[in-house]
Amino acid sequence: MSSHAYLELDAPAKGVGNLDPRLARLFLGSSHDRETANLNARAVEFVAKPGREQHLRDCMRREVAELLKRQSGFAGIFVLTSHKEPRLIRVLSLWDTAPQATENHWEDSAAVRKLVAALIDVRVKVHTYEAELPESAETTPRTRELSDARMC
Repeated sequence: MSSHAYLELDAPAKGVGNLDPRLARLFLGSSHDRETANLNARAVEFVAKPGREQHLRDCMRREVAELLKRQSGFAGIFVLTSHKEPRLIRVLSLWDTAPQATENHWEDSAAVRKLVAALIDVRVKVHTYEAELPESAETTPRTRELSDARMC
């Protein structure tokens, strides 16, 4: 069973300079910053109410992202929407440390619950991950041919 999702990066065109340096290096090809390529992710899955999918995505990318930006260690947010099940919305919040990703239950905060109450049927599940970004923009699969890839 395969799952397809599209990615929305919370980075308005004129606010790109606000990206975490690790994400900027990944998405914009910036290599001047030599910070570690590791982040920690908290994946929260929601089922949107019928017809409220876009509103939920927008709320996550705007209002919820603004709340998270005020928290220590927050590095960015991705909003993923399943092509097969468009009501299934997964929000990846990125954090500097594992405790920030595992112990920060942002999805249960009163402020977030109030924002999304009218938009969701249910919060399905929560997982946390260690996220490793590519070593450099030059080694991402988009810029290298698969036949040129070296063996691990």
